[in-house]
Amino acid sequence: MRHKIDTEPPLLSRDDAVRLAWKARFAPHGKHEPLSDTGPEPDSEAASRTAIQLQRLGHVQIDTISVVERAHHHVLWSGDRSYRPEYLPLLEASPRLAFEYWAHAAAYLPMEDYRFCLPRMKRIAETGHQWFPTDPKIVEAVLERVKAEGPLRSSDFKSDEGPRGPWWDWKPAKAALEFLFMSGVLLVAARPGFQKLYDLAERVLPPETDTRFPSDDEMADWYVRRATLAFGIFSEADIGYMRKDGRTGLRTALARAVESGLLAEVSVEGEESRAHWADAAALRKLATSQNEEKRPLRILSPFDNYVIDRKRALRLLGLEYTMECYVPQAKRKFGYFALPIMWKGKPAGLIDCIAERKARILRVKRAEFHFGGGPEPEGFKHAFDEELEAFAIFNRCDASETL
Repeated sequence: MRHKIDTEPPLLSRDDAVRLAWKARFAPHGKHEPLSDTGPEPDSEAASRTAIQLQRLGHVQIDTISVVERAHHHVLWSGDRSYRPEYLPLLEASPRLAFEYWAHAAAYLPMEDYRFCLPRMKRIAETGHQWFPTDPKIVEAVLERVKAEGPLRSSDFKSDEGPRGPWWDWKPAKAALEFLFMSGVLLVAARPGFQKLYDLAERVLPPETDTRFPSDDEMADWYVRRATLAFGIFSEADIGYMRKDGRTGLRTALARAVESGLLAEVSVEGEESRAHWADAAALRKLATSQNEEKRPLRILSPFDNYVIDRKRALRLLGLEYTMECYVPQAKRKFGYFALPIMWKGKPAGLIDCIAERKARILRVKRAEFHFGGGPEPEGFKHAFDEELEAFAIFNRCDASETL
C-alpha cells in the first residue's frame, strides 16, 4: 500500500514573491517588442499591443478623475510607454476586442471574458440593483427607444422627477439605462466624449461571442486563470477582488490548477500561515531570470491592477496608501491625487502632480521618496527623471516643473 508523502510548499523570500508579482504585471508579454515612446504606430499594431495587455490584466478600471490622464489610460501606459489614449477605443471597433462592464468597478474587459460576466448580469436582472431603483414602466420605455432609435446617451432622454440613486443624483431614465446595462440587456457601444453610448447587447456583441452560461467549475477555473495571469503569485483571498458571483469551488479549482501544472503552492516569508499559489512556469524561471530591466521605476495610477487591492498591496508589497481625493482637504496628509512610485516592484515614494494641458506643463506639487530606511538605490534618480519625462509626454505636456 502506497502512502502519500506530504511535503511542505517551498518557502519564497519576500523579494522573490515581489519579483513574481512585478514580472506578472510588467514583464513584456506576447510577440510585440516595445516601440518608441513617442512615435505613432499603425492602428492594427496599436490595437494588438493594447489587446495583449488587456488580456493579461483581465480588466482596466474606468475612472473620471482627470488631473492627470484618466486611470484606464494610465494603467495601460504603465505597462507600455508607447500606449496612447486613442488606442483603447480601437478595441471597440471592428473586430471588437474589448467591452465595458463591471469588474470590481466599471472597467474595460477583454471580449473573451464576456460569458463570465453572465452570472452577475443574471443576478441583477432577477433581483435588481441597489444603486439604480427603477420603475418597470420607465425601463420598458427606455428599452423601446433604444430598440427603435439605435444607440443613445442618457442626455438623449428628457429629465423628469423620480427615484434617485444614493451615490448620484440621476434622473430615472439614466437609472433605467444603467439597470439595463448591468443586467446585460444593453451594452456600451462606445464612449464619445467620455459619455456612454448604450445599445442592445446583440447589436454590440460580435457574432462569434461565446454566450454560454458558465458552470460553477468553469467560473472557478476562470477566476484562477485570471489571478495567475494578472498576479503571478496570490492567496485565495486575492482572487476575484471584490467580486461575489460564481466564487464557489475556488479551492477545488486551485487544486486542479496545481494538478495540471499551471500553479505551484508556495509559502511566502513572513506569511507562512497563509497559503499562496504561484505561476509554475514563472516560478521555474525565477532563479535564472535577470534582475535588470529597462524600466525599473514606474509611476502608477492608484487604480492600477498592481496596487488596487490595498490589502494585498500592503501585505505583499509593503505599500500603505490612502486615496486622499476622497478625504477633506484639511485632513489630507500628502495631496489630492498621489501616485505611487514603485522601484523594482516595491514602494519608493509618492508624487502628486497635475497636467496643466493648456500650458502643456506637468506640475509636480509634491514628491517624496523612501527606501525602507536604506540609501537611495543606484540608478534611481536617472530612472525617476526618465519616467517623469515620459509621463509628461503621455499627458500631452512638453515638460514637467516642480512647485
